[in-house]
Amino acid sequence: MSYHRQFRATLIRVSLLLSLFLAISTLMVQNGLRANERQGGNRRVHVVVVASDSASRSLSYRWRSTDGVIDDVNAPSTNWTLPSGPGLHFAYVLVSNGVGGYSERRIGVNTDDIEGSNEGGEQDHEPRILVAPPGPAQQGDYYRAFIRWGTSAATGTIGSFAANVYTPDVSVNLQDTTNKSLPLYPLGGPTSTDINGQFVVPGFPSETDTFNIYCGLPFGPLANCGSDFFQNWTVPPLTATTNYFNVGPYYPNVPAINGSLMLQDGTPCGVQDEFFGVHANATATLLDASGNTLAGPVRVNSAGFYALPVIAGAASVRLQCEQADPVQVAVGKLDFTNGNDVGLATLNDATQPTVASMSATLDGGPVGVFLPPPSGFPSDLFPRADQYLAFKGLDSRLGACQYYKAVGAVRGCDAVGNFREPVTFDDWKRTVKIGTYATGDVPEYVATFVNKVDLNLTRNHHSISYGPNQTAAVVCNHLGPPGATPYQLMNPSQSDIDFAVANTIHNKNLVACVAMDYMISPGVNNDQPFVRYLIFGPDGSLLPSINLDGRQEKFVPGTCVVCHGGDHYAGKFPEDGSGLANVGGHFLPYDTGNFEFSSKRGLTRANQEMAIYLLNKNILNAGPTQSERDLFAGWYANGPVLNESYLPSSWVYDPNNPNQNNPSAESLYTKVIARSCRTCHTALNEAYNFDHQYEYSSGSQEELCGYSPAENSGSDVDVPRWHSMPTSLVTFNRFWLSGTSVDQANAPDQVAIFNSYNSVSEPEAPQRCVRGVSP
Repeated sequence: MSYHRQFRATLIRVSLLLSLFLAISTLMVQNGLRANERQGGNRRVHVVVVASDSASRSLSYRWRSTDGVIDDVNAPSTNWTLPSGPGLHFAYVLVSNGVGGYSERRIGVNTDDIEGSNEGGEQDHEPRILVAPPGPAQQGDYYRAFIRWGTSAATGTIGSFAANVYTPDVSVNLQDTTNKSLPLYPLGGPTSTDINGQFVVPGFPSETDTFNIYCGLPFGPLANCGSDFFQNWTVPPLTATTNYFNVGPYYPNVPAINGSLMLQDGTPCGVQDEFFGVHANATATLLDASGNTLAGPVRVNSAGFYALPVIAGAASVRLQCEQADPVQVAVGKLDFTNGNDVGLATLNDATQPTVASMSATLDGGPVGVFLPPPSGFPSDLFPRADQYLAFKGLDSRLGACQYYKAVGAVRGCDAVGNFREPVTFDDWKRTVKIGTYATGDVPEYVATFVNKVDLNLTRNHHSISYGPNQTAAVVCNHLGPPGATPYQLMNPSQSDIDFAVANTIHNKNLVACVAMDYMISPGVNNDQPFVRYLIFGPDGSLLPSINLDGRQEKFVPGTCVVCHGGDHYAGKFPEDGSGLANVGGHFLPYDTGNFEFSSKRGLTRANQEMAIYLLNKNILNAGPTQSERDLFAGWYANGPVLNESYLPSSWVYDPNNPNQNNPSAESLYTKVIARSCRTCHTALNEAYNFDHQYEYSSGSQEELCGYSPAENSGSDVDVPRWHSMPTSLVTFNRFWLSGTSVDQANAPDQVAIFNSYNSVSEPEAPQRCVRGVSP
């Protein structure tokens, strides 16, 4: 595919076929702006959405933008003042119909070719240094797990299954079983599960001990909770490499009445939208034969499932979804031993609103392009907005602001998370002494390439290190080569790669810059260096979120630590200001096997091999994990050229060693783990270090392949984790598309290799990656 630019003397009209973030949305941005149409750089565009409801109901509208100022009006059109300078800017609308249907869509505007846009934004405050205020003293760590109560039959895009019901509003305490005179955790009283059944215990003790978990249902006393894995457990000492983001789930040891409620189109009632700050859900109430309430109402979780107690006299469940007429479901004969499953209830004539288009104009000229979520990919089977890049949790706008406050990027936050006195990109560069602010002739290393496997963005990387306590890096993300179809994603042409890299070199199509540093902030983190993350928009302003999968804006720090470690992050950054500045993040390795390079002089892989080696070397000054140290040693054992065929010793095939005699092991590591898993897993603790074969197990298959209904009928499904790996949507799609007819580059068939390995090493495992069933 090629790109064309046509210039006319009286009109600048640029038409770009762009791949946005994942390269699976096509962005054609036309700028028809004359110099005399702009007044003082105040670019105020008119945005319109065309939406409809299947039953012709009245619709409601909410508006948000990533930058600039947009008028939040309950109307299908609004005005948006764009920020100064070049780059890509995004406006969102959330459309609702009052009966549980919500649709979020966005439009993008590219201001690269507007006259005067290269001047950039103006700094609206005096330069200041990025310094974190003294934070809360480190008290233990965070413990994250889930409560599920029963199962319910469900029907999804890949067939029928029994889903575990993750239960909101369950109170939870942890008790030391060795010394019951000690206080319960959390110290301030019970915590509660959120809409996804998740609970987080702050200040969890760091000593080794054994604990019991007690669950308090919304309508009863605390009771002991069991676990699929253990009832009591030993907690290892908490260290810089320990995290607890994936423990449980636990379940109350009492039967439940379970069921689910869906709209007619198969989507749950309501929405959990952190970008808009909208949280809506259905409720379930248990009734007797006379219609009297026995229990509830309880919230239906974000996947559409609910749990109620088995109570004598229970006759029906009343389900309420916003202003829709209630739905009533008969319970049937009560089962006081195993509970009741009343199955799926459907809210007829209620669907998500249809958003046909969005447009943005300035003085009647088009300046924006509608960007619906990517479609036509294996990921379509799992349409949740938080399916990808949210495995460790989702943050809110207020939580993001509190994180920035903890690391010194803002002076304060208002009640909903708006910044007070945020730093700018220039402030950060001055603080960490990078770019024009570098001192002492310390070298700065730079490389530019397409991050093909992870996000399909074109990335301009900069890194500088002043020693083991002061390292900084920034990656400016620009649009990558086209990826709007499976064929494009799997087969980028060299000319498309060259064009995307050339645009990046000329600072075109900038989405955002993500800055990282590893430094000491006096009075913070016990005066030890730690990693912090900041996102800056094209105009250099601080942003709380970024959309890297085309589905949803996701807030810091969760959108960062989903791949960058997060040893001290669990589920959500606290909104009350008690969160730790050090969330336990790590820099990620630069893996040339996951990149595409330009063919132009100075930008080829050979031209940039030394720069990438030095970028990786700087990571060794930024608190790397042991996994990263080992990986770098293996990559560069023979010099500064990265060895893409590196194979850790634990994966070397040895027919005489019962622990290493799987003939598919080497292929699994070099062709699957190295391409789809390793980048993120090197930043995790040892339990998730797949460079050690003994840490890899078939237990991760549910996250990757799920349970295949065709092969494992009746098995319970953990919907929050189902098919959530690889956690990046691009990587997920590349995994499932490898070896198919659209893969003209003949990449290794990762699905076949994965199945081959597991059929040998784990023959009893019921889960298999099956295309067409599990994508």
